[in-house]
Amino acid sequence: MNKSIFFFLLATILFFVSACQKDVYQCDHPAATDDVVINRNHPMKDSLEAIIDKYVDLGIPGVQVAVKNADGWYITGGGYAKIEDKSPLSSGMKSWYFSLTKTYTAALAMQLWEEGQLQLDAPIGNYLAPEVAGGIAGSNTITVRMLLNHSSGIVNFTELPAFQLGQLNNPLDQPTLEEKLELVYGQPLLFTPGSDFSYSNTNYLLLHLIIEKASGKTYEQLLKEKIIQPLGLQHTHYNLASAEMASMPFPNYYFDRFANEQLENITMWNMALGNTSLAYGGIAGTAADAIRCYEALNKGQVVGAAALAEMRTWIQGHESTQPDYGLGLEYYQYGLNGDAGQYGHEGDGIGCTTQMMYVPANDTYLYINITAGRQLWALSV
Repeated sequence: MNKSIFFFLLATILFFVSACQKDVYQCDHPAATDDVVINRNHPMKDSLEAIIDKYVDLGIPGVQVAVKNADGWYITGGGYAKIEDKSPLSSGMKSWYFSLTKTYTAALAMQLWEEGQLQLDAPIGNYLAPEVAGGIAGSNTITVRMLLNHSSGIVNFTELPAFQLGQLNNPLDQPTLEEKLELVYGQPLLFTPGSDFSYSNTNYLLLHLIIEKASGKTYEQLLKEKIIQPLGLQHTHYNLASAEMASMPFPNYYFDRFANEQLENITMWNMALGNTSLAYGGIAGTAADAIRCYEALNKGQVVGAAALAEMRTWIQGHESTQPDYGLGLEYYQYGLNGDAGQYGHEGDGIGCTTQMMYVPANDTYLYINITAGRQLWALSV
């Protein structure tokens, strides 16, 4: 995957114009507080702000960027948290991580592997209820590892017309886990399991069930007990009640739903989508908390060295020119020949795009979030 750090900024600009309309889906934007000591003289300050200003001027509603490296923290943004009232973005705002969640899910799976409760190379049918395994083609040959690195060949339910039609027709009525699984029951595999790479949210939907079966606990319990609480991630959330969401400093979100070059405020839609995206995309939090989690992972505070090495073992699809994916981690390579590469994860909702990246060459963590969606087919990837 050869991507630019600001690829999604450029993609949004090409797709949208700077216009919006009021809609029943918009929400208030509560004020945010910040718990990060920002280095106002950070050497990346001027270059980051120049890039953000450039793209906000071209039409992106809101952008937030956070960096942590040897020079400390720098968190900045541009545009508005809500266009309609011109409320500003703040460094302590929360955002939906969407598929950054997959790194957290993979880490939970690797913790269970370390504890001997989950076997990476066991068939997924060993951990799924018979009615679920029976509906998934290849459940007797697809392994847990293949779900984690997207080499299972299982179709991506969020790309299926039935799912997307439901999003357009009933955006606030999100399907249940069971209803999502029903979309893929009986679907043929894209390729022989383990022979290629194809990103699929269905893989991590199944991992949600597998992790719960292997541990005897709910995904939410494990996430809190094994990641959120031990790392002190006070601004990381999952499965929020409606009142909680309304009281938190989320920005508003925008999308050109009718393809008429008008950005529509679809905040409640994006919130509903994020809050029901389970182990493949359901975590929300601050930029700082996302960086804290990835930093803890790299420092061996989440999983041990052997598990982290497994997560960083990259596979490459037949049509790719460089590695694609590890276990819950995407591989990037932005530099020239000899660049050691970077890794992290991207996330897409209907009204936002997020990226978390680690640059090993200079021990830098980078988080980017924009408040406009790129494309309908990328729902929560």
